Amino acid sequence: MNKPVSYERLKDGLTNLVVESDAHYLVTGNELNVIVKENQFLELLVFNKECKDNNLNIRLEKDASVRIYNIAITHCNTLLKEDVYLEKQGSSCEIISVLLANKDANLNSDINIYHPVGNTTSTFENYGIAKDDAKITLNNNATIKAGAKRAVVKQKAKGLTLSKNAIIKAMPNLYIDEYDVVANHSASIGSISKDDLFYLMSRGLTKEEATSLVVIGFIKPIIDNIQDDSLKEDIYKSFIENLTK
Repeated sequence: MNKPVSYERLKDGLTNLVVESDAHYLVTGNELNVIVKENQFLELLVFNKECKDNNLNIRLEKDASVRIYNIAITHCNTLLKEDVYLEKQGSSCEIISVLLANKDANLNSDINIYHPVGNTTSTFENYGIAKDDAKITLNNNATIKAGAKRAVVKQKAKGLTLSKNAIIKAMPNLYIDEYDVVANHSASIGSISKDDLFYLMSRGLTKEEATSLVVIGFIKPIIDNIQDDSLKEDIYKSFIENLTK
């Protein structure tokens, strides 16, 4: 079980960061350039609830690793852009995104992971929830260059639409120039089962409360991995508030 940690908050604006010891950071509206040095671990919690764009550029050296939690809750046009370069053997990244868009927001998640060398690993899970007239685009790209033998890429995208006008587009793309690799991706988009809503509403919940309960169940296994309890509570509260508006 993960021990609770406190995430050091990075100031908004352009930040250049060299990680030379294991670290945990909270990111809001940053443009962030990061180098993770050999054998170091970096965890980033990107918590965006203020309609700010994020632009991250991360480079990893030998046996370095990064874990990124992207949490976005927005009612306006927002861009989440991340480029991760696994530049040396043994480097790895794990990215988990939970995105909620409402009103007429256009939320674009543009994630690019590059494997220029072999023996590198990336996993990416993307969960999008759209309501009202919102649109979410999940543009996930992984590139394996020629000669990057034994690279591993795994991608998954899941979408949940909460209204008839909400749109989620999932585009998990693999660009592979090497044979000796493991690479897979999947995508699924759907809406909440009417039977589930009926059951919950028959127990006394309003439609909004029932919807919120289903969505929280959808994202809870992901958010529960976050190691800061106060931030976790803030995230859940923000989701519930925006789901019931």
